[in-house]
Amino acid sequence: MSTLHRYADYLPQEIPESFPSPVRNRERIKPLATGDFFPDFFIEEDKVISSAQLLQHLKAGTSLHLLTGQPLVIAFYSVNWNEYGDHLLAQLQEHHAAIEATGARLLVLSSEQRKHFTAFNKEQLPFDVAWDVQHRIARKAGIYKESDPIWGRVSGVNADVPVPAVFVVTPSLEITYSFTDTFMQRTFQADELLAALMEKKNLAISA
Repeated sequence: MSTLHRYADYLPQEIPESFPSPVRNRERIKPLATGDFFPDFFIEEDKVISSAQLLQHLKAGTSLHLLTGQPLVIAFYSVNWNEYGDHLLAQLQEHHAAIEATGARLLVLSSEQRKHFTAFNKEQLPFDVAWDVQHRIARKAGIYKESDPIWGRVSGVNADVPVPAVFVVTPSLEITYSFTDTFMQRTFQADELLAALMEKKNLAISA
């Protein structure tokens, strides 16, 4: 059988030089940055995974305003970040005492509920951890949108979770330090966080 013109019907027109991007109209995430103000949020009592100083005596839930009597470090976390998430938690745990020595407190917001979180983190952590239900707080922080999923840009992450982020929020809810890693190509450095906390502490003392 002759194969001449066998595929002719498949190319009725010339091949365009470039194809339109399927994500051109996608609404991208817009992470909060230093100088922005963190929107207030509420944590229900039954969403607490691990309680320390901040959430230990929680009765009917609490808001960000009530948690920021002193600077608050807010760190987002997901078990679906794999080794990246392990490193982040290890850094926070290793430097937790130094964070508190600056007068700040630490709150970790997990994309997973208690059962899933504790399945991967069996040791008792020295800081407070709460479940960010449906990524509500992550949405406020600009690090999560259904229209811009992390699995669309990061290989190896197959879950619908936020991008890594760490913020320092003052009692006025102003962000004085921000770390976001949209493509999970950076490494969180606790030393940079501590330097920002110490700078803020020294400014408060000198004032």
